Amino acid sequence: MTPEEREEYIRRTVWDAMLDADLNVRYRDHLSRRYFNLDKYAKIFLAVMSSSTVASWGIWSEIDILWKILSAISTLIAVVLPILNWQQITGRMFNLVGKWSQIRYEYENLWLDLLQNSKSINIIEDEYKRIKGAEIGLDETGLPDDRKLLLLCRDEVLKSRGLKN
Repeated sequence: MTPEEREEYIRRTVWDAMLDADLNVRYRDHLSRRYFNLDKYAKIFLAVMSSSTVASWGIWSEIDILWKILSAISTLIAVVLPILNWQQITGRMFNLVGKWSQIRYEYENLWLDLLQNSKSINIIEDEYKRIKGAEIGLDETGLPDDRKLLLLCRDEVLKSRGLKN
């Protein structure tokens, strides 16, 4: 590989890594907000149903079947919520958003260094390897996956970088 080909390869690799990091920030941010809201609304529903069920038995007794259905739903939510553990999932995803944001920032700085020719290609390559190593340590096992959202985030990244209208 000629020095020019090597430099072009590194430029393309850094560019792709920067876009990938941007995608991961957006994707995990959207997912974390989704699961945060699911957890919040489930807990609000549970709190409202638990307190209003006991407080208004007189009102609910007139609509007997509705009271029973809402009571059953709130009981089911109370049992299922700890199993779903949306709060832990949300916390892990918020943590990933922070880590991916840092990685994206570092790739963007590396890209600027490439554009400005402020560092040698060897230094750029070494920094790329260091940043890429930080990605390996990210644990995304057991977290939700949403292919449709991933494609939407991909489009956001392309539009934000001027690669798609």
